[in-house]
Amino acid sequence: MINLENWLINQNDFSALCLNTATDNGARLCRAWLLRGCKNHPDHENAKQLLQNTEISTVSDFLSLTLSTLEKVPESDPLAPWKIFCPSAEEASSDAVSMAYEIEKRRYLSNVKLPKAPIKKPAQELLLTTNALLSPPIDPESTNIPQEIKAEARRFAISPQTFWYDHPIHLVSSLEENEILYGLSALDRAMAFEVKTGLLGENERLDVVMSISVTHEGMENLALCYLKALIQRHLKLRHLRVFLFDETRCQKIIKCLCSGDTATLHVFGVNGSYGRHYSFLKAVLLLWQMTINPYARFTFKFDLDQVFDQSKLFSYTGKSALAAICNPIWGGSALDRDGCNVDLGMLAGGLINKEDASKGLYVPDVERPGHNPYSNQLDSRRIFCPQWPQAISTETEILQEKKVYQRIHVTGGTTGITAEALQKWHPFTPSFINRAEDQAYGLSTLTKEGYLGHLHANGLIMRHDKGMFATRSIDNAYDGKMIGNIERLLLFSHYAKFHKLGFNNVQDHLWPFTSCYVHSHAVGLSGLIFALDGAVQGGRFVAQGAPRLKNCLNFCQYKIKHQFDFEESGWETVYNCLASQTNASGELLGLVKDSLVTGGC
Repeated sequence: MINLENWLINQNDFSALCLNTATDNGARLCRAWLLRGCKNHPDHENAKQLLQNTEISTVSDFLSLTLSTLEKVPESDPLAPWKIFCPSAEEASSDAVSMAYEIEKRRYLSNVKLPKAPIKKPAQELLLTTNALLSPPIDPESTNIPQEIKAEARRFAISPQTFWYDHPIHLVSSLEENEILYGLSALDRAMAFEVKTGLLGENERLDVVMSISVTHEGMENLALCYLKALIQRHLKLRHLRVFLFDETRCQKIIKCLCSGDTATLHVFGVNGSYGRHYSFLKAVLLLWQMTINPYARFTFKFDLDQVFDQSKLFSYTGKSALAAICNPIWGGSALDRDGCNVDLGMLAGGLINKEDASKGLYVPDVERPGHNPYSNQLDSRRIFCPQWPQAISTETEILQEKKVYQRIHVTGGTTGITAEALQKWHPFTPSFINRAEDQAYGLSTLTKEGYLGHLHANGLIMRHDKGMFATRSIDNAYDGKMIGNIERLLLFSHYAKFHKLGFNNVQDHLWPFTSCYVHSHAVGLSGLIFALDGAVQGGRFVAQGAPRLKNCLNFCQYKIKHQFDFEESGWETVYNCLASQTNASGELLGLVKDSLVTGGC
């Protein structure tokens, strides 16, 4: 075990690592692993004894596998862990102005060529997509659970969880805290504003494809019944047609489209990691052309906890939401700072937090952390603080008010893509990516000659309202989200190792924010993050996190390249099948049409 004293842990931290004050055995084990690297701590020998006498567990297994690699970490300057483990945090915190200048310089585009056919008629050409994440009730006895699904909901509430999401909607959610009702009703009001602007006709409706992802495998039918009843009983949408796609329907569709191909069954769907439904919600545009609307050429994804504040958008930019989406450069091309070709087939907007809305429109939704890594608080931020580069990247890149810029740092809920880009690049996010799925999407197209990039949509800013009504879900999912961030570090780092452009080029392309998660010492760093936060939190963070992270590490070390190749071949087949016919009929057409839940034919 590498010595952790002086450069990471000092004597002021010793009391925070005492074994007898740990909240539970999980926290105690994490402390013991850290204390192996602190020879001067009073509990150093007790920690060694504890680890020797403890039965084999996933906690010890994971920490043993990861922390043993820290012996390879180069010597660091005294008290400078960010320089080793999070260099962009060191850059951002020490000289934010220089980082902002460098971001702007890197993102600037030249030799811009406009698309031959830009989006002009959103009512005919635009498909909206979103995702609903469903989970069993937190309280199985709650009176908020619809009577007709109560028995089945209780069964899943005591079943092991299969998939993890940031803040899934629990079937116990009240109407006021249900983001599906909130997001769709807010979108319908925003489209009513578009009728006044003339971009949407009084009797025109925009199609919305909603994928349904569940936390517990087998819960698909329950979630679908719940959503249908919820939408039909409580919403009267005037300007939207909503179509629901769960895993079961997706599997039936892909069997019709690409009969007999195992890889396509694996990649085309909505359950599992975020990367899976993210890819589906992009590729579905080509399916839409075949079945529902041959004129659909653009799709834009929004999250259900985000809304278009039309009056504010119009006040600050002179444009409505749809006018901002109808960016005349979207679908064009340009050269980046290195003279590399960038296909601007993707579009990216930004976010503002609800609580900041009174301050204006261009207010970053990520604040600078103001965290001193050498403070008395001992947690993972002492070695790894992505909030710093994320904050500077948000200020400079997402809130850029100039034109002709590309985006690398994007948020999954404000992104679009053209049908032409889908057909040309066959992009996808690997299904094993569960965080930053939006940034992984572009990596599948990254080559030396050129790549598919996001055009920055100045003024296309949605208001993020999740804190208003999803507090319980957010709190309940907190531990899972933090574990997901450690998985992101392992997955992105190993993905970059076999990427055709090479590890260093991928890391440089994703600078400054996502480059934090592409690290040459990702395995050892993941162990340190888990141990530092687990030493304080214990509980579910350690108990649920250890087996997840051990499985993730095993996948990264032995299976990830094979899985990527398998999925790449699957998506290649899906895209080829989508291009092989212009109009669908029979069973395939029926499966898509039958997904309509509200809004008329």
